[in-house]
Amino acid sequence: MSKKMILLLSIIFAGLIIWGFRVYTVNAGVAKTYEIQSFKIGDSIKLDHAELKVIDFQYGEENNKNGDQSLPVKVAMEVMNTSNKDISVQRLIETKLAYGMDYYQTMEGEFEGEQLKKLSPNTSTQITLVYYVDPKYNDKSAKLYFDQSLYKNKLSTNIIMEKEMELLLIYKS
Repeated sequence: MSKKMILLLSIIFAGLIIWGFRVYTVNAGVAKTYEIQSFKIGDSIKLDHAELKVIDFQYGEENNKNGDQSLPVKVAMEVMNTSNKDISVQRLIETKLAYGMDYYQTMEGEFEGEQLKKLSPNTSTQITLVYYVDPKYNDKSAKLYFDQSLYKNKLSTNIIMEKEMELLLIYKS
């Protein structure tokens, strides 16, 4: 073999080693398995220091704003602090509403921000979120995805490599 061929093969081999190392480091923290828990409306969902219940899920009337059609979806939840200290459940207002691969988030609704930041022990509060979705999803089953910071302790005991991959879902009945 000529020196050029040896040099070329060495560069290719070094590139493959670097690429393999990069792929390994990028994927090192990815969970090998994860658990998906499903709940229906009215079921109690145990979080780390609270208990959550979706109490209502309603579709509103289709509306047309600036030529865009949307359908309001109202989701009412009740959360209770089950610990003996003040907790923050404000991440609940970041709950995603999903229809297949279409996700919706909102900051609209009825909730007391200060109370969500500091929910006292054995106290409950209601949160109503209003999402504006595509009208084609009228009366379709939806899923709610809650922020994983609300159930970190549960995740670390269930997930290989303690990666936060679990999803909590609620299906419209």
